[in-house]
Parts: sequence; C-alpha cells; structure tokens
Amino acid sequence: MNKTLLLWACLLGAAALPAQVLVDDFEASTNTWATESCYSDIRENEYKTGLNLSDKVLYAQRSPGCNNWSGAIFRPATPYTGYNYLHVLMYRNNTAQPNLKVSDEHPTGGTLDLTPMTTIRANEWQDVVFDISAFATAGVDFIMLMVDRTEPLEADAWMLCDHIELSNDPAPRTTPVGGGDEPQTPPTPSEGEEGTGETDGYRLVWADYFNEGTLDRDNWNIEVNGDGGGNDELQYYTDRTENVSVGIEPATGKGCLIITARREDYQGRTCTSGRLTTQDKVYFTHGKVEASIKFPHTANGLWPAFWMMGNSYSEVGWPRCSETDIVEMGHVTGIQNGTQDRYFNGAYHWGFYNDQGQYPNTANHYTAGYSLQDGFHLFTVYWDESSIRMYLDQDRYPDAQPYSQLDITDASGEWSTGNYFHQPNFILLNMAVGGRFPQIFNIDQVTALASGQASMYVDFVKVYQRGTADETFQGPATSSAADLLHDAAQVSVYPNPAVDYVRFGRTVQRVEALNMQGGVVAVASEADGLDVSGWMPGMYLLRLTGDGQRECVKLVVK
Repeated sequence: MNKTLLLWACLLGAAALPAQVLVDDFEASTNTWATESCYSDIRENEYKTGLNLSDKVLYAQRSPGCNNWSGAIFRPATPYTGYNYLHVLMYRNNTAQPNLKVSDEHPTGGTLDLTPMTTIRANEWQDVVFDISAFATAGVDFIMLMVDRTEPLEADAWMLCDHIELSNDPAPRTTPVGGGDEPQTPPTPSEGEEGTGETDGYRLVWADYFNEGTLDRDNWNIEVNGDGGGNDELQYYTDRTENVSVGIEPATGKGCLIITARREDYQGRTCTSGRLTTQDKVYFTHGKVEASIKFPHTANGLWPAFWMMGNSYSEVGWPRCSETDIVEMGHVTGIQNGTQDRYFNGAYHWGFYNDQGQYPNTANHYTAGYSLQDGFHLFTVYWDESSIRMYLDQDRYPDAQPYSQLDITDASGEWSTGNYFHQPNFILLNMAVGGRFPQIFNIDQVTALASGQASMYVDFVKVYQRGTADETFQGPATSSAADLLHDAAQVSVYPNPAVDYVRFGRTVQRVEALNMQGGVVAVASEADGLDVSGWMPGMYLLRLTGDGQRECVKLVVK
C-alpha cells in the first residue's frame, strides 16, 4: 500500500470514530455487570424525575462491613480507545464521591482510582463526568463503578447508574433520557428536604417541614379578613381547613402546608383563600431564608407569594416596616406574554408616603427558562449587612446569578434603604385572587378557578444564620431545644457576642448550652454565667430554667 493510501486509511479511520459511544442504558442490556464485594443488580427505575425518565437502571450498594471497593464492574470484549471522558447518569443517597477504575495498568505505572469532575449532589439525577484521558490510547479495559470509599462507612450507601457513555466532550449532559415520546421537563427539585443546606458558614436556626399533619401554631398565624390586601384583591382569607391545611401533596407524597383558593360566595366575597404569617412568633434580622414551593397554574388570576415584612408593622405601619417579596407569580405581563408559568419577580417596598402619595419601591421581573408550575422549586434569599439577593433553584444550579438584588448600605437619606432593611422580619405565605398585580377585578375572569379551586403546596420553610453580631433571632429553635417556651420573663445575657465569659442578669436554676445541631456543650446549675473560652466560634442556644419558666437565648461566641 503506498503512502497516499495509508494516509487516506488513517483519515478514514479517524473519521469513523463516533462522537459518543453508549456503553449501556440497561433497557435491554446484554452486558454482564458483576457485583464487586457487596450487592448490585439491574432494576426498575423508581426515580423517574429530572434527567432520567428511563425504565431500567443499574443499582449498586455498599453496607458497613463490605469492602470499600463495593460496586459493579463491566468488562467489554475489546478495550475502548480514543475517548477522554466517561459520563454516568447517577442518583445517590449521599454526597460522597463515587470512584471509577478502568484498568489495572495505568500508563504512568500502577493502578489509579478516578474521581468525578462533577460536584456530587444527593437525591437527584445528575450527569457525573470522569476524566479518562490517560487511557485514551492504552484503552479502557473495564468499567468498575465503586459506590463510596469512605472509611469508616456508618450507614448503607447506594447509587443508581444509567446511560453510561464514552465521549470527548467534558460538559455534563443536560438533555433528559427515556420517557418515550412524552414531553421532557426540566430537572425537578430533589426528593429530600435539604434545600441549599448549611453552606458558607450558615447554620439552620429554624425550620418547618409540615410533616406532622397539623399546623404548628407556635410558628404560624392564620389571617382572617376580606379587606383586599390594599390591592383590590377578590378573596376572603379564612382559617378554615378548606383554605389552610397541612397534608400530603399527591404527586410526591410530601408533607406540605396547603393553601387553597376556592371560587365560592363567602362573607360578601366571590372567592376564598389563605394567608399565613410568623409575625411575633418567628422573626429575625439577617440570614438565609428559603422555601420549597409547588405553585398552581396561575393563569389567569392567581397571585401566590412568599415574602417578608418588618415585625414592627403593628407599630410603624407599612411601608416603614419594609417589605421583601421573595417570589410573586401571576403578574399581568406574564398573562399578556403567555408566560404565566415562568414569569415571576422579586420586589422591595420601604420608606414612607410623601405629599404626592409616593414611596420608594423597586421590582425585578424575570422569565425562567422552564416552568415553575410543574413541581417543587426552591426560592432562596440571602440577607446581610450589605445587600438582599434572591435565587431560583440554587440547590441544583449553585452557580446561578441572583434574579433580584438590592443594596442596603446607604443610610444617608430619609428614603435610603439602609434605614429600613436592617430590622427583624417575619415570614408570609399567601395566595391572593385577582387585584392590581394580575389586573383582574372580576371573578369571571379568573380562569385558574374554572374547576372550582387551586392549591399551593409548601414543602418547607427554613431560616439559617451565621452567628454574626448583626443577626437576631426570636422563635422556637430548631434542635433538641425546639420545645422551649419564650415567655415574658427574659434573662439578660451579656456580653453577647462573648469571647471568654458570659454573664446572666440573675442566677438561674439550670442552664444548658447547645450547638446548632442540638448537641449539649455545657451544663451548669445555680449559675450566674458560663465560661465559653474553650468554645468554637459560632452560634449557640442557651436553655435557661428558673422560676418555673424556660427560655431560649441565642449566644454568639467569637
């Protein structure tokens, strides 16, 4: 064969290499996947959500006592060559890294475990990518997926794997697989209740997961009125279980707060709904606040919202108390554009009315790239000394930019944000019907209630704080101290923040100090103070008992 033919043969051979090779999708697999150490099998996909709607998946488990290389292995008839990346659709019950091994002979000598290029998330399908470029020439002799090499392993670890593919593209796949001709939907929120979690120094200080079947009235007030909310709304807010309840969201089985709007004649109004607040029960200054919410189809006429207001509302009124609207849906612009399921906003109100009836406010409207009315979605706000920043689905898109933000450092003028957005706030959840936001003032134009009713489901609401001196918190504590009473007989605790010693305003019969995971770090009897010199910097809860009363006070240690 001459040199020209050899060159053409080489070019044709290179061109013949497919861009991707599907190793296995487990639907009608003839491959043999052998168990390594513990247990594996091919089974029905019980988690048809997000990226993976297929029927069959590979399951692998490692239990305490099994070898740390537990998993599954496949040996192809001939080694795979010419590919730099291995992609695995994966669903895990923890965030530990899975490991990959593809050969007993690494080109540089010895064996090598490969770890993902991808940040691992639990309880959702994601494309996990491994760099196998070191074996592109020498070849992939086998694919051995190891569940969790953590030592010691405290509890069962398992993973589901699907659509294993070789490629030269390192970008994680984002197109859902499986599901036949059914329409594909964007990734849905995780099956768990993690939210963004305790990240960047934030620790959970309060949460309501609505899993007990009844509303916790230590956390929530239910408003009863038909005043139109100052926006010409149509509904009458009631405390009936027809409008406000705690129960199961039928598609997921999640325990939820359920707010239901109903078309009915009631107290002179043409519809009813629900509105809840934590005013005077749970209120705080600064922190991270988030809620996982499944909105109903709002088109046309529903106006659901998750928001905050200053706890001083009863004393100074609105808008001096300040208002932070974390998410509102149902705006007239979304109706006009046909984007009701994706159009939402974050907004801010503050200051006071001038002689012309004006006050300062601003809103950021945003159209998401996918429907927000097809399942649960996470809305998170970060509020600190410098700004307020709002994020959509940050649990699955951690690098996303805020959809709304406000600088709150300026306190130079009467209308400056810094004079209003650093006071304790409470949380509100409601679903209005009609009014100025959707520009609908007649119940016959509320198409969303054509079938009679519609419901908004709230899976959880959480408050996190960092333990900095600018933060305050009042409410039932999330930890083993959750049952504490907050009565009027307060015991002063000073200095707070503390460095080496904290004093009490009077002797208490007993004091227990708990970290934010509920662990007891100190106990004392007949005490007028505590030595905190050996404590880690952060936030603690002091459980104080005296005169037949129990109180919980937040303490910051520096």
